[in-house]
Amino acid sequence: MTALSPTFPLAARTKPRHLRREDADELLMPVFSTAAESESLLGSQHPMRVNGTDFEIPKFMLLGQRGGGKPIRIAFFAGLDAESMDTIAALSRLLLQLELNPALARDFALFAYPIVNLFGFEPSVEPLRKFEARYAADRRDGDVQFYKNELRKWFFDGMVMLRTDRTADGFYAVVRSDVIAREVVRPVIATAGKVLPLLDAPLRVRPSDQRARLGDYVQGRLAPPADIRPYPFEIELFAPGAAPVEDRVRGLFLAMHEILLSYRRIASHAQHI
Repeated sequence: MTALSPTFPLAARTKPRHLRREDADELLMPVFSTAAESESLLGSQHPMRVNGTDFEIPKFMLLGQRGGGKPIRIAFFAGLDAESMDTIAALSRLLLQLELNPALARDFALFAYPIVNLFGFEPSVEPLRKFEARYAADRRDGDVQFYKNELRKWFFDGMVMLRTDRTADGFYAVVRSDVIAREVVRPVIATAGKVLPLLDAPLRVRPSDQRARLGDYVQGRLAPPADIRPYPFEIELFAPGAAPVEDRVRGLFLAMHEILLSYRRIASHAQHI
């Protein structure tokens, strides 16, 4: 069984050259190796061709220990920002630890998409907005249709985006719901703040009405259609580019842990109301 790597394996190489897809594959290799021998962690690769380039989109699903009732479906998305290896490393680390201790994921069915922006790790190093433009146009590109199909198929209860803000000097989070902000994201910020510096105002609450959601969808935000009911909660976690890479990985890793703990707590309370 693969042990949890204590450090970011590419940290020493982040300055000499651009980070490429093979570096992302290196980070995911232990997760795929573990999944091959696991009963709780499933790994898959989805081959496709996009703009003349062949890709395989990695996906993982982890089933935690069964509690009571229907599992809570939470999706984690990483690799959105170009060369954001810290988000991929943090998500890989989470999957490995939860596989070693499924009790930590009790009541959850977790879906992990480590590399959303495929061209962010190619020689062209395209920014996320290029993917969002293709997503907004509903292009027949394999990656666009893959993610749209996943969002329609699974009806996630929550979606967590792992981001890297190269211009930020502190961690912050963006959320739509006042309840999720208060009960989940505030504890997340406190936890991440043990490792990372925080912005002066580290919590941002965006509009949650259907018009705002439709506007985001039209602009290409990775999200289900605005008419989906019930709509999943959305949390974006931004690691500050000014922080050391291993601190960013650990901060995002701890923040995801806290999301699972806090959301399971409020879900449990809701069942007894």
